[in-house]
Amino acid sequence: MADIDDVYGMLGFGRMQRTIFVCCILIQAYITNEQMGLALVVASSACDLHIDDHRMSWLMSAVFTAQILASHYMGDKADEIGRRKLMLISGSLMILSSLLSALMPEFWSFLVMRFLVGVFVSGPAVAMQTYLSEFTKFSLRPKVLNYVSYAIGLSMIIVPCTAALIDVNILIYNDYVFSSWRLLILLNLLPGLTAFVMLYRLPESPKYYLSVNENGKALAVLEECCRINKGKDVTLASLGVNSVTQPRLRGATIKRNCVARLWYESLPLLQKPYVRNFILTSTAVFVQFGLSFGLGVWMLRIRHLILQVEEDETICVLIKEHGDKKMKLATCDLRFENVMDSIYHGIFVLFLFILTSFLLMCIRRRTIILLYLLSAALAGFMCNFAQYDTLILIVFLIVIVPPICSLRLTLSLLIDLVPTHLRGKAVALALIFGRAGVLCASLFIGYTLRDHCYFTFNGFALAITVATIVILLLPSESKMMDRVSN
Repeated sequence: MADIDDVYGMLGFGRMQRTIFVCCILIQAYITNEQMGLALVVASSACDLHIDDHRMSWLMSAVFTAQILASHYMGDKADEIGRRKLMLISGSLMILSSLLSALMPEFWSFLVMRFLVGVFVSGPAVAMQTYLSEFTKFSLRPKVLNYVSYAIGLSMIIVPCTAALIDVNILIYNDYVFSSWRLLILLNLLPGLTAFVMLYRLPESPKYYLSVNENGKALAVLEECCRINKGKDVTLASLGVNSVTQPRLRGATIKRNCVARLWYESLPLLQKPYVRNFILTSTAVFVQFGLSFGLGVWMLRIRHLILQVEEDETICVLIKEHGDKKMKLATCDLRFENVMDSIYHGIFVLFLFILTSFLLMCIRRRTIILLYLLSAALAGFMCNFAQYDTLILIVFLIVIVPPICSLRLTLSLLIDLVPTHLRGKAVALALIFGRAGVLCASLFIGYTLRDHCYFTFNGFALAITVATIVILLLPSESKMMDRVSN
């Protein structure tokens, strides 16, 4: 009986894996369109839907609350019904909800639809990375998952460029206007539609099948993979493989109601031997998510203030003197001058993911995470002193981009540290920690930035330092490879 990772070593990263890889890149692009493109949609729709700061807070809180509430359930369903099936169901509902949100005539119906998008986006966000990793051998996993992350940077460049280029204003009836923001939402759907059509023709993860004792189905998927990768004349039997298995299979399950099952099936993550590593990685994800997305939203407002004032002072001096009046962003008709910082952000994200690919060829992923976090901590400290708008932009990008680029590597560590039947739940819970980090970071900035600005930036530098220590406490990759084969 062959270990499934040994079989993947025989099959290589062939046509089957490349097809799955392209599908996952498109899914990641669509997820980024929906999550990070929302800020541009809201800015563009502010006049039509009468979105002020109060309503903006309601909308962003609803979206993040939906993701927090749904993530654990989606992770559990990914382990129960399979990664592919969950992505097909939740992805289809996400596309439908997003499509309907583009047609909503007023704010509250728009908020409800975006809340549903937040619920359903949790499915692909939780399952996509696990699905791809379970078709990839251990040694290639960090590199392949990092390549998928290129889609994040590309999406962060394409969506603001699209928002600035399109100019649509068609009166349909009465005061209902088909505006640019509605077209932007529809255009954002294109990668998702393509991805889920591809996914429909792809197989389920054989590691999932093994985890639910469907060995025959797992062998059939691997046989198909062998035929596609190696040619019609090559079979698993010709490679000496007649059956497959994997370590750390789940035990017998007991039928319980939904809430009880979620608790009891997630409980092993809070027990030995997994609890230590799970808490450590979730703590790092909390900081990485909070810094990348929580501070990232405020970066645009602070930069808008700096460009308006045009004074060569430090960030905190400018905020103290002008922050009460000049931190509102431009809305309604977006032009390139309004979205340039978002484009710079996307370019730097893409650059750092490409750099990560080269670094993975020569150093371990944990070392890369440490380098990125230390760079962000140093930049956070430099926020106390940075002057001139270009230097401030560079410092901001170094604070918020390395954590998002190391986040995928941190989650890949978590995937390798837990068995197949716990992966969906582990990633989902870690993402809940991350989204809670965004809410905490946003509240922290909102309450401290104007009156205690230095405390804000030094607090973030301290948090990144804590995350760095947490990553150091995780097992080395050599120990991880000895412990896991999946």
